[in-house]
Amino acid sequence: MPAPLRKALWFAALYAAGVAAVAVVAFAIRAMIL
Repeated sequence: MPAPLRKALWFAALYAAGVAAVAVVAFAIRAMIL
């Protein structure tokens, strides 16, 4: 696998993990507030 493609996959995985973490935290905060 070419290095640029592997780096792009890493960035995509990190971005997806960050979005999922933000969504989980927002859901937990909303659940605590409601």
